[in-house]
Amino acid sequence: MDTERLPREVMLGQIADAKRRAGRPNLRFKDCCKRDMDSFNINANSWEARANERLSWRRDLRTGTAKYDEAWLDDIKQKRLGIKNAAPVDDPRFTCDKCGKKCRAAIGLFSHKRKCLRH
Repeated sequence: MDTERLPREVMLGQIADAKRRAGRPNLRFKDCCKRDMDSFNINANSWEARANERLSWRRDLRTGTAKYDEAWLDDIKQKRLGIKNAAPVDDPRFTCDKCGKKCRAAIGLFSHKRKCLRH
């Protein structure tokens, strides 16, 4: 296609004053509801019929909330264990003079020294 044709200019052109927010686009309310129902193990296609039966709907929400909270806590515990059981730093370049703690970066050593010198 010729470089001066209008379709090409429109496709490849830049808008002069266009601004776009950083990050991903905001989710619609409908998408948020579907995501939450999926995390609660509620079928997104048949939830309306289930919601008409109030007692069963409330039971589904309670069990879904309990399962979601349990999975969330397990995930947090696994992350915490991963951080606590991280391999020790072997790089002796950033070592505290007072207590001998090894830090991964200079900024970490700087922060540690501020705390270490207070005690």
